[in-house]
Amino acid sequence: MQVNARSPAEQPVSPLVTVVIPTYNRMPLLLEAIHSVVAQNYTNWELFIADDGSTDGTIEAVRVMNDPRVRIIELSHTGNIGSLRNTGAQAGKGEWIAFLDSDDRWLPDKLQIQLNSLTASSRRWGYGAYELMGEFAGPIENRSRKFYPYCGWITKEIITAEAAVSIGTLTIERKLFNEAGGFSTNEKLIYREDYDLALRLSLKAEADAVPEVLVHIREHRGRSTNHVRDSFERMAETYTQFIKIKPGPTLEKIARKRRGYHLAEAAANNLSQKKYLLAGRQLGKALADGDRMKHVLSVLKRSVNRVSS
Repeated sequence: MQVNARSPAEQPVSPLVTVVIPTYNRMPLLLEAIHSVVAQNYTNWELFIADDGSTDGTIEAVRVMNDPRVRIIELSHTGNIGSLRNTGAQAGKGEWIAFLDSDDRWLPDKLQIQLNSLTASSRRWGYGAYELMGEFAGPIENRSRKFYPYCGWITKEIITAEAAVSIGTLTIERKLFNEAGGFSTNEKLIYREDYDLALRLSLKAEADAVPEVLVHIREHRGRSTNHVRDSFERMAETYTQFIKIKPGPTLEKIARKRRGYHLAEAAANNLSQKKYLLAGRQLGKALADGDRMKHVLSVLKRSVNRVSS
């Protein structure tokens, strides 16, 4: 593992990139996302929009753009983002695959920076920095920790959340994407399928990271992750699936501790909702995974305060 603090080497690269945007009833924001792809200074790309049964005029709005590089795939509504992303990726022919959410925007040099860096490093997948923007695209304070561009074998850094691999910065060699099995379509991993894929990619190939901001992530009321009530359970399930891969004793131990932490936090929510049996099972599993007793006691204290308030 190393921290990459360099700027990508400037050299011409021209492989085809398949860009995938999943969407559902976000027509105005989607058009902004599409325009950020069209505005790339790297022009050898194809864009597939995987539409999850939108009813807001999305299909018509994309069609009238009349750009042969921008294609829309009409699908029945399922809400399974992993499946949407897989469908878009499989529809393309690019040597590389890149992803963008329909409420976010790429910076104009996103693809060029990454392809230059990936070519120079001979690595098979990469990511970069991101910034948050408000509902109307104005900059807002980034609540995340400072971004560090960890390169190489970074599974440990991903598990411990030191390495922040945002979906909008992810660019993957198609062969590697297929080797990793693409995104999980497990219903329990919805909204965590990008993290799950990053973990699996990190076991198969070294990561390339660039320090430049590549994407602006929109923080708004309609952001999907803002409406997930069982986020801790979903994160715990991500570690469960990772452990099933048998990544080795060191990584498995770290993953179990992380799972224990998230199970304990899930228990706090369930205790406050008086789901005592479920919360009890989660606390028991958290302790078995090696979560600290101090954290478990903190969870119990917070839960009591929530119920009494």
